[in-house]
Amino acid sequence: MIVWIASYPKSGNTWVRSFLSDYLNKSKTDFDFSMLQKIERFPRKELYDNLKINYNNFFEIVSNWINMQSYLNLKDETIYLKTHNAMCTINEHPFTNKNNTLGVIYVVRDPRDVILSYSNHLTKILKIPFRL
Repeated sequence: MIVWIASYPKSGNTWVRSFLSDYLNKSKTDFDFSMLQKIERFPRKELYDNLKINYNNFFEIVSNWINMQSYLNLKDETIYLKTHNAMCTINEHPFTNKNNTLGVIYVVRDPRDVILSYSNHLTKILKIPFRL
């Protein structure tokens, strides 16, 4: 079953994944950023290719959200996945369902901090007018 780590971009998803990866690390080695690769993002190109989904067609992706998750759940183990997708329904296709989801870690960050983090990520200076 899937445990989602969901957030808006630049909201702390990587930060949460680093804690979780270290916690789940059974070998007790020191943290290494390569551990973050154990928590993959959803959706990802590998899934599109395996299931022959046209990743250039948004509506084909949406109509296969559940199929992709069911495919991942064939392993019958807990899977942690990062996503920036919303828990929404598009054209009667829900993002996920109770058959595929065990739980959610929803990362919430003050949107003002997100803007600053995102501008830093893009290496762009924000000119935000404000009043005193």
